Amino acid sequence: MPSNATGRLARCHWCFCAITRGLKTRPKTATPLCRRPPKQGRLGLALWVAACLAAGADLCAQPARPQLTVGRIVISNVGPAVVSEAQVRANIRVKEGDPYNRAAIDSDVRTLYGTGYFDNIQVREELAGTQVNLIYYLEGKLTLTAINFVGNKKYSTAKLRKQLSSKLGEPVDHRKLFNDTEAIKKLYVKAGLAETKVRYIVSPDERAGRASVTFEITEAPKLRVAQVQFQGAQAFKERKLRRVVKTRRWWFMSWLTGSGKLKQDQLELDEDRLRDFYHNAGYIDFELKQVQVTNLTPKRVAVNFVVSEGRPYNVGAVGVKGATIFTTNEVLSRLRMGPGATFTPQGLMKDVEAVQDLYGAKGYIDAKVVPLKQPNTETSTMDLVYQIEEGSQSRIEKIEIRGNTKTKDKVIRRELAVAPGEVFDMVNVKKSKQRLEGLNYFERVETQAEPTDVKDAKNLVIAVTEKNTGSFMLGAGFSSIDALVGFVELTQGNFDLFNPPWFTGGGQKLRLRVALGTRRQDYVLNFVEPWFLGRKLALSTELYYRDLDFVSVNDLYRERIAGFRVGLTRALVSDFLIGGISYGFDSVSLDLNESFVPDRYNVPLPGGGTTNIPGRISREIYDAAGDYYVSRFGTFLSYDTRGGGFLPNKGQRTEIRADLSGGPLGGTVDTYRLELRTAWYFRGILTNHVLELGGRLGVIEAFGSTERVPLFQRWFLGGLDSLRGFRYRDVGPKDRFGEPIGGNTYWFSTAEYSVPVIERVRFALFFDAGMVYPRAYSFEPQDTYFELNRPPNRFTTGAFNANWGVGLRLNLPIGPLRLDYGIPIKSDAENDSNGRFQFSAGYTREF
Repeated sequence: MPSNATGRLARCHWCFCAITRGLKTRPKTATPLCRRPPKQGRLGLALWVAACLAAGADLCAQPARPQLTVGRIVISNVGPAVVSEAQVRANIRVKEGDPYNRAAIDSDVRTLYGTGYFDNIQVREELAGTQVNLIYYLEGKLTLTAINFVGNKKYSTAKLRKQLSSKLGEPVDHRKLFNDTEAIKKLYVKAGLAETKVRYIVSPDERAGRASVTFEITEAPKLRVAQVQFQGAQAFKERKLRRVVKTRRWWFMSWLTGSGKLKQDQLELDEDRLRDFYHNAGYIDFELKQVQVTNLTPKRVAVNFVVSEGRPYNVGAVGVKGATIFTTNEVLSRLRMGPGATFTPQGLMKDVEAVQDLYGAKGYIDAKVVPLKQPNTETSTMDLVYQIEEGSQSRIEKIEIRGNTKTKDKVIRRELAVAPGEVFDMVNVKKSKQRLEGLNYFERVETQAEPTDVKDAKNLVIAVTEKNTGSFMLGAGFSSIDALVGFVELTQGNFDLFNPPWFTGGGQKLRLRVALGTRRQDYVLNFVEPWFLGRKLALSTELYYRDLDFVSVNDLYRERIAGFRVGLTRALVSDFLIGGISYGFDSVSLDLNESFVPDRYNVPLPGGGTTNIPGRISREIYDAAGDYYVSRFGTFLSYDTRGGGFLPNKGQRTEIRADLSGGPLGGTVDTYRLELRTAWYFRGILTNHVLELGGRLGVIEAFGSTERVPLFQRWFLGGLDSLRGFRYRDVGPKDRFGEPIGGNTYWFSTAEYSVPVIERVRFALFFDAGMVYPRAYSFEPQDTYFELNRPPNRFTTGAFNANWGVGLRLNLPIGPLRLDYGIPIKSDAENDSNGRFQFSAGYTREF
């Protein structure tokens, strides 16, 4: 804006033409289109109008104005130019020589504002004969050159910058700055600092055409929730209601779980959770009056949910109207909420879906089921009538797949439970959708029926949205067995071996993992083709090399294994029953620790001659050292009905395995192995309580040219995967130096009861028992142990070993974690009775 202009474009009070207002002086060349009325003001105007009316219209008549055209268009910047003149003119529709059009000029002004580069725009119009010259005065927005933060202690400046939409080098936009302020506030609200105040200050440098912005943050104190109460709640105990809401009381583990903080967005979600809970318990009239937050101290608050419960409703009479394809009894048999049952909106929705599935399975996909509700407040019952519009039966004309930019059509089609020409079975369509979702290839899977020109035929459209199926992980871990381990892992869940260069879309799975640690090295390459030879037959191949330095309790030896495995797996009869076969070949080396080599002695051999035996290693361990070649065929049968995700709360999994090594398969080891594993899961006494029962039983025996089962194939117990109150591999037979040597028969049982403590944390109480026995098919705890040049040494393994213990189950962002402390309650003479701390990843151990 020029220094002599202080106002915007205005209209003449006489003829309403556009003029520039507020100019202290006018350029000499300027000829306004009209002037203001005489200084006599309103009185002069009134007299002039009256004279015109008295003298007649002719006295006021003006000569016809000639057509005005646009003359020169001048661009004048007030302050530094923010864009080039060419860019400004490109946004002005009116051109020199065009007929003068005030609406078009106003439209151009709006367009220039819309570019976001200008704070103020004024157009001055100058009359020069029959032309109107247009002078655009443009005051550009300042360029944002710096963003600063003051008062931020909770979050770093880098973290706050990620919340901003304003960028350096862009014009200062107050709307964006306002949104940035709200985004920062939202971040603090999420952290439980709801009273944090945020404002922005713009510091302009108009001569340079730039500005800096400072966000001033006044952080509120972190409010901890000391009490969570439910005023007016009588039907349920407060303890139960506290488990419904996510706003939890602060406790000493809140630093780890993130609970116990006052969060406004969480309180809003808790309101919905309480309503859903009461409605699904039959309290249809439930109301949440208000949520009160009371400061107990400057940093501690009490949260009080004020509720009005109402009365629970039961289902009264139930009827059906409009059903002709199915009888009324057939429809009623699909309902779970019968007369006398608790009425819940969720139950009603499931019953409507059950009736729709009844019709949908027969191809009546247009059938409509409308539940008519009639409440009776006197008896607290809800009468229900299911009004059905059956429609006509439909068949599938064709199946169209959309959105699969990476995944091949055949990968999707082979998972479908329907085919063209069949009845449009909506139950099987839902099953198909669930299968596609279970592949974990897609963000979203949607199915819909589209009409066709063929009567009673519809197309099935399956629309998918691809997701990233590959991952690259780099990290480190620590466990109570293999100590510190660093790993790198590359996986692709939708791999295609024959689709270079990206190798995706074929539905195969690839996994490459390298783990290097202080006591182990792992190299694993795994490939799975789930549809081998076009059938639902999974082909898996695995190459591996493992160097394990933790298998010996006393660090007497290390174990190296290099090999491969090929297997075929498929579902039998149902998706719950799975069977498979496999073949593998391993090259195994057991290497003695060199520190024991110097201490040796000579002993005579039965057939003559002598040999050197390490004095601090038993003959059992010494004879086990060497190289082995294991050619193995295996088979398994598994029945799995578990439900509940990574924390099963119902169902069971039972698995039987049998392996044969050597014999007709070759190799240097002749053994066979049988093993049974089972785990059962039950819901506990209260909500979210889980009882887990598990058991294992195994036997391995040598045959043929192999006299004793090799050390690396024997059974061992103890540690986080079995008896948690004992050291790793410390339960079972040992040599005379106390080194575990394993056995040929074992059994193990466990029971664990876990309860939720607070969000992301569960407490567990467990009991483990088990034993390893030297001989196959023998549960005799005693055996005779012979060494060359030594008298027979009798040792006792004990009847069995057992422990109890407590643990925590943490659902952390990095994954579930187990922390257990086991205390022996029965142990043999070779084991100590001290407690053991065990920790590992995962919630369950049996599978």
